[in-house]
Amino acid sequence: MPTQHQARAEISLVEYTGAFPENTAPHGNAKHVTHDYQRTDPKVFDQIQNGINSKKSNIDIYQEMVFKNPENAPRDLQQIRSKRYHDKKQSHQSSSNLPDQVWEALAMVNNHEFVAEAVYTRGNNMPPSIIAYSPMQIEDMKLHIENDKDTILGIDRTFNLGPTYVTNLVYKNKKVVKKSSRDYPIFVGPVFFHWDASYYTYHSFLSHVKARLDTDVQFIDLRIGSDDEGGITKAIDKVFNSAERLLCTKHMKDNITDHLKNKLPLTKTDRSNIMSDLFSEDGIVTAHDEVDFNCKSENLCTKYPVFADYYNKRLKNRILDHVNRPLKRQSNPDRLWTNNNYESMNHRFKIATDWKPQILPELLTKIYDITKLHFIDLKRSLYGQGNYELSPLFQKHYTSPHIWGSKTAEEKDKLFKKLLSSKTFTNKMLTSTNGKLTIPNVKRLARKPGQRHRPKSAAAKTMPRFIK
Repeated sequence: MPTQHQARAEISLVEYTGAFPENTAPHGNAKHVTHDYQRTDPKVFDQIQNGINSKKSNIDIYQEMVFKNPENAPRDLQQIRSKRYHDKKQSHQSSSNLPDQVWEALAMVNNHEFVAEAVYTRGNNMPPSIIAYSPMQIEDMKLHIENDKDTILGIDRTFNLGPTYVTNLVYKNKKVVKKSSRDYPIFVGPVFFHWDASYYTYHSFLSHVKARLDTDVQFIDLRIGSDDEGGITKAIDKVFNSAERLLCTKHMKDNITDHLKNKLPLTKTDRSNIMSDLFSEDGIVTAHDEVDFNCKSENLCTKYPVFADYYNKRLKNRILDHVNRPLKRQSNPDRLWTNNNYESMNHRFKIATDWKPQILPELLTKIYDITKLHFIDLKRSLYGQGNYELSPLFQKHYTSPHIWGSKTAEEKDKLFKKLLSSKTFTNKMLTSTNGKLTIPNVKRLARKPGQRHRPKSAAAKTMPRFIK
């Protein structure tokens, strides 16, 4: 090819025989269009694809391209919609129906670190359920349970994410704080993708979690909170029979309010007074001891006899065992426990899925990305980057960005593992019962110098100075 024509090597010249028709026709597949069909330049499709990959909306892609060059832009907005639809359909071709989705999820057990186990029970008449978590997730959750007495695991079920229900554990990571709110971030524990809400289903999930927390889980001061869903609460009591179970007071208030309003002949004032007697600062839920609790309960039933049967059968034992008693063990005994941590993570899941149901493999991947981002930001906090920063008790792990940049990948991983394995969740300070005085923790007994025995068993012996 001559040198002057080498720049045109990709250009083809085609000559059509015959005369070009004066009147052209619409595209053969068009149903509601009467205008002439004109083939779209492939470069226009490339620009549409770039906009889709950049997560731009259809109208933003169309507007941007029309403003830039109206004669070399998409034919109409429907062309962009069709492009997005066909791309999505092609990418999901292998997961077009539910059996394909389940099969693809089962294959992830062997080739994806997030998918840990598939649970299938004979005679269950349900597809296999999926238990998912990374090794880092389970180890970090276990470390918080063992070493932070204030850690409460939240558990609940999320709807409308895809073909399965999603139930997972959440906890607050005390090693970092969020830069925006200065609160501890919520981390995701093991996640369960399941098809029904039976006791046996939840039992299989929690039994798996208990086994991964090791056989000494019975000696861990475990605390689990949930709403009053029967399948979950029964499974918790059976699997973690020595754990302290908390009930969400927000859900409890909503259920009581609904019962008072729709089931009992009470005025608005009466309903308000009952809720105050139950949940106010001096209410039944904050009773000082069991005697005080029973006294306040009796007074409430005497004032409102129509409420007494519901209270004694449905509420009394639940409030005493799962609200009042656990409340006394909290670091902040004035604050009623709610499952807001889980609700926040539920909202995060909905945002990740763009509030649209996902096919099962994509749902697994999106939730995995959320958990992965948590630990990436946790690692970035070591050198002052990301959404978190190290909490005061873990500031000793901080590394200057300049020093961090000079370290090898192995050295960085070593520093991160050191943070993950750190167990210092208390500053060894003691606070008085009324919360007005905090002092350093000291030894239980002030011993005499040289004393080596228990005080009741032997006298202290001090070496004479002239022997030294």
